[in-house]
Amino acid sequence: MHKWIFTSFIVVFGLQATAWARSENTITDSLVKKLSCENLSVDSIYKSLQPTAFHTFYHIPVMNWRFHSGGPALGVCWGLSSAQRKMFYLARFEEQENLNKADLLRKTLDLFRGSELTEQQAGNGRARAIPTPLSQLEVLKYSDKSLMSSWAHAETEPWGLFPVLNRGYKEELGGETVWKTFKLDLQRSQQAHFFRGSNVALLSGETAERSTADNVATLALLQKNLNSKRLTLLVLRAAATSQHVVVAKEIIDLGAYYLIMVYDSNNPFADVPMYFQKSTKSFHAPAIMSITEKKGDHSRPLGVFIVDEDEREPIEAAMLRYYRDECKR
Repeated sequence: MHKWIFTSFIVVFGLQATAWARSENTITDSLVKKLSCENLSVDSIYKSLQPTAFHTFYHIPVMNWRFHSGGPALGVCWGLSSAQRKMFYLARFEEQENLNKADLLRKTLDLFRGSELTEQQAGNGRARAIPTPLSQLEVLKYSDKSLMSSWAHAETEPWGLFPVLNRGYKEELGGETVWKTFKLDLQRSQQAHFFRGSNVALLSGETAERSTADNVATLALLQKNLNSKRLTLLVLRAAATSQHVVVAKEIIDLGAYYLIMVYDSNNPFADVPMYFQKSTKSFHAPAIMSITEKKGDHSRPLGVFIVDEDEREPIEAAMLRYYRDECKR
């Protein structure tokens, strides 16, 4: 698709967006609407989310790509999905930036990767730049309307958020120079999510299907999360070597099945459907699998796993800190 289509879409969306405002007792911004400063809590933040908070306008406008990491050829779907969830909750757009461009770029890329570079002494006494997990997440303010908007206007506004992230920069620390870009840091995030022992369960079993008991339990947690606007990362397993990660955004009861709308890094410009068939107690995602697989029965049942629930707590802690500080202003 051509960028002019998305530019038109962005203009229309911008005209419909709610103006950001603060009163003595409430906050309205790109995430929340009339969030009360009284009895502020994580739950009250979720209950005050804008209807447009998870709109495709705020998607990361980049399609999943493959890269080699040692032996395996990995796609960056897990890294992109994790980054997308963080950007939904932790990015504030059309705000006055409180960081200079260099620091904002560094912190955004650290957020995507989930770690920062720190200077540590090596065994030979020389300092080295070592990636260490972020001690805490934080909300970041951007003057741009969204990553999608800055991507669409990259040619005319080369210093917008997306083109700057895409170009990246060199960080010098401990006598080392490390190149950091949107692409490289998402690949590092993918590696961190993929290469861990807890993922062994995703590879076990001869078929993609899980038991109906597992499916029902997965659906119950997914419903609980999405009904309270808690975005959820899902691994879709078609086979041990055919897996994909998406962000579930909304669940709708349509009688014979539950429709689940997701952010899919293979199609970031639109929400993509998958569904849970009530009669068979099984998950299906033909629209998604038709892109990830060239052959096969794309409507067949999938193994679906909820992952990275542990990433939710630091995201929520960052949101709560941010709005407490905003309420004190």
